[in-house]
This record gives sequence, structure tokens and C-alpha cells, in this order.
Amino acid sequence: MASKRSLPYRYILLSVALFLLATLLAGTEAGSTKRTLPERMGQVVDWSTRHVLYPQGTSLAALALSERDPRAYWNYLRILQSAYAARTQAPAPSGKQARKSQASQTDWSVSLGAAGLAANMFPAKFSFNVNAAPDCVNDYVVFTINTAPSATQANIAAFNNLYSGSAGGTGICGAGTATPLWAYEVSTVANRTSPVLSLDGTKIAFVDGANPAVFHVLTPKAGEGTVAAPNVPTAGEIVNLPLSTGADTNSSPFIDYANDVAYVGTNNGRIFKITGVFNGVPTLAGAPWPLRAGTGQLTEPVVDFGTGNLFIGSANGLLYGFTPAGAAVPSSPLVVGDGLTNGGIKDAPTVDAVNGLLYAVTGGNGSETAAVLIQTSTSSFATVQTASIGPADVTQIHDGQFNDAYFSAPVNNIGTTSEWFYYVCGVNASNAPVLNRVGFNASRQMNAAVNATSISLSGNAGEQCSPLTEFKNGVDRLFLSLRTLHVVEAFDISSSTTPTTSAGPVTAAGGTSGIIVDNTSAANQASSIYFSTLGTSPNCATAGINRHCAVKLTQGALQ
Repeated sequence: MASKRSLPYRYILLSVALFLLATLLAGTEAGSTKRTLPERMGQVVDWSTRHVLYPQGTSLAALALSERDPRAYWNYLRILQSAYAARTQAPAPSGKQARKSQASQTDWSVSLGAAGLAANMFPAKFSFNVNAAPDCVNDYVVFTINTAPSATQANIAAFNNLYSGSAGGTGICGAGTATPLWAYEVSTVANRTSPVLSLDGTKIAFVDGANPAVFHVLTPKAGEGTVAAPNVPTAGEIVNLPLSTGADTNSSPFIDYANDVAYVGTNNGRIFKITGVFNGVPTLAGAPWPLRAGTGQLTEPVVDFGTGNLFIGSANGLLYGFTPAGAAVPSSPLVVGDGLTNGGIKDAPTVDAVNGLLYAVTGGNGSETAAVLIQTSTSSFATVQTASIGPADVTQIHDGQFNDAYFSAPVNNIGTTSEWFYYVCGVNASNAPVLNRVGFNASRQMNAAVNATSISLSGNAGEQCSPLTEFKNGVDRLFLSLRTLHVVEAFDISSSTTPTTSAGPVTAAGGTSGIIVDNTSAANQASSIYFSTLGTSPNCATAGINRHCAVKLTQGALQ
């Protein structure tokens, strides 16, 4: 049963759709009379918004799913906003540009101290009202910090005044930098995984690095602490729920908002269900929980809101699926990787909830002797489509992203800008990273081979890419970082020809964490990407000591 605070997304979705469609049909241009919806609706962007997808957001199937999952509503809103932006914004520059230093390009770069987010983990962003202009006070981004806390080092912190900076023009929040909103010293261990947020933005859930791990729900207060002088949360500000067994270094919580439930995996193959996460008392669910998925390190779990099935990957190379009752889905577990160092499943599988499809990647598949991308069904693993994306066991392969056409185009018009693609960072014959893409037929069956338009990302053998992030804001862009080359860059993937860099690569010390994207907005500095550096940088030095940075760059020019 949905919680008392869950929102009627189906009706909100209909009102938003009618409003935005009316705006589009009227040809509203930037600078015209602003129309807003009377009802405030917040938006959460976190690691999971990239893993539960709702293509064909205008379809009745997607509309029905919005009652079960707000991510469907946010997906629909994104499609309409992207269509509007394409009509009102100038195209981004294409072609290679000269590489510039991060110092000359960064909107803002603030210190997270002795560490940032762990590799492959993501910050989380809250937008106070998607039906209004970006908000300097109430919109915020939160980072879990991968180091043990102390009186001079937070292990979770948030910032507001996000839309600031002078590169590319003064932002709507001024020409300065992000402002500390709050920062805390929670427990005594590092926070290794990504944070997740409540729908109203007042609570943050995360799992710490203890053994056994502890699931925390924090209710922060603005003005409490900074990264260098964090507060210790009071008993009224935090709930601490120990898991019964296992550490957690790779599985961020997944939230089922309608049922106020979280799922999380551990390093010893257990999947926990936690009830009453944001609107009740967080409690471990009883039998059959925790479910067992092998004995190794697990990815994040994801739920398919079409079937209700839950999916999770393992370092042993197996993909597991479970019904809502905890039984294995047919043909589960599915062998995806070979279970070697680079042949496990590192990132959560990706669910296409509208079409009942599931995707996963691995750096090494024994039968294919290759790194692979697989496509299977959310109902049964009996049928699998596999595409090789390079030599096996060279480096860890992280999840890719679909282009905008996969979401917004109801028909796969091959050879046009409406063609469906999945982009992933693969490996070439020299063991160096390349940007691969895989196409589909008219029924969304994935092709068995990558497209011939793969492009080289670096000449460094074994170089690891970050997970990919895609977003259309007038131009369809793909964001990624390279950890040996120490850069973050964006690719224009709007056409069916070879992608080009839509902005010059920007230096990012050590590469970046996972990257999130915020708004489709014409306001200065209000359409940006966020990440933390994996290395220390002088751009956010404190008292002459280089620190790990939380960074914001604009989407269009990486300024």
C-alpha cells in the first residue's frame, strides 16, 4: 500500500503534460509571459534515475507506471522539457576544441576534504519545484564522503546556491560559489556508497562502511556544520539501522517511494529490504529477507515497476532476479561475466520498465571471450541478446546510457536522428578505451555487434571510464570521465553519425565520480553537471593543502 504522503503521480503527470503540451503547441519562446503550475513538485536526481527508465513516456504504459514510481513522471517531464529546449535554445558547438584547464573552466569547485565520493558513486540532487525557476536556496546537492569522519572532516555534506559562478556569465545565484548547507560526522567510518533522498528533500538515506553495514536516515538542518567543522547529528536527526550481516562497498540503497521501502545489497551476497524508510520507522523486513544472491559483492538492486521483480548483479559475474515474493525469476541466475577481477558485474543492471527489458555490462564473458553488453527480459532470463564491446578482462566496464531517441521516439527510424542507440565505454584491440554504441531493430531487440562509429577516447591501455550519463537539453549530450587521462568531457550524440565533443575536455584530478545532471533551463548557470574528483586538486585547496573537490560545470560548454 502506498504511504500516506505518496503523491498521485498519474494526475500530476496528466496536468503537467497538458500544461507543457499547450506551451509547446502555442510556440512559447524564452522571455514570454511565464506560466507555472499551481502545485509544487520536487524532483530527485540520484544514481537510480539512470537505472529505472521509462521510454515512450507519452504512452499509456508509461503513464500507468507513474502511479507506482515518480521516476516515470520525471522521465516524462524531461522529454517534454527537452522538446521545448530544442526549439528555443541555440545548438551547442560541435567538433574538437582546445583542452583547457579545470581552473579556467570550473563554475565552482568546493572542498570535500580528505576524500570525495567513492569511484562509480553519485551525488544526489534535490530540486524544490520542477514547475518553477531553479531555486538558489532550496535546491541542493549532497555528497557522501569516502573517509572516516572527525571533528574536522565530515563524511556527508550538502551545498546550495548551486547556480553560481562567473565562467560563461554570472549565474542566477551570483558570481560566487556554492554555499555549505549542512555537514555531519556520522558514525566513525567512511561512507562508501551513494546517497538517496526523500521526495520532499527533507531526508537522506545512505549506508556506511561498517561491517556489518549500517543503514542511516538523516534529517538534516540547514546551517548545521561545514565540511571542515561538521556537526554530530542528534538522536532526533538520525536513525541508525544495522544490517544483520555483511559490509557494503558497492550497493547504494534503491528506494521504492510508493511503498516507502529501500533495498540494499552487501558484500556477502545478501539483499536486505527495509520498510518505513522515510515516512515510518526504518525496520528490517523478515523472512524471506534477506535474500541470497551468491556469496560475493553485490551491485545496487533495481526494481522493475512493471513486473515488481527485483534485479541485482554480483562480482561473480551472475545476474540475479527475484519476484516480489522472493522466488527466483525463470532462468535466474544468468551468467553474464566470468567472475574474474574485471569480469564481474560492477554496476546495477538497467531496467526499461515500459518495454520489459533489462541490460547489464561486464568486463569479461567467458563464452564470448569479450567484454559484453547483454539484453534480457524482466520476466525471464531464458532469452538473451549479447553484444561484444571489446577484449575480455582488460578493465572494469561501467554501465552506459541510451540516447534521447530511445526515450522519445516511438519508432526506430534507422539512419536518422530518431534512431535508438545504447552508448558504452568499451575496449579496442590495443586495450584502450573507446566509445561504442549498439543499435536496435524495430522491436527494440539489441543488435549483436557494435556500430562502426566507435571512437577512440584515449591511447592508455587499461584506462577505465566512469559510468556514462546522458541528458538532452536542446542538444543530446553524453558525459563521461577518464581516470588515467584525468578529464571529464561531453559528446554530442544528437545525430546518427559519429559523435563529436560538444565541449573541450576539462581536467578533473584523478577522473570523476559518477556524474549527475540537473535542469533543462535557459537561465545562466542553471543547467549543469555535478561530480566529485577522485584525486586532490589545487582548485579547492584549503590552507595550501590540495583537497578532493565537489565540482559543478555547465552542460553546454563544461564551463
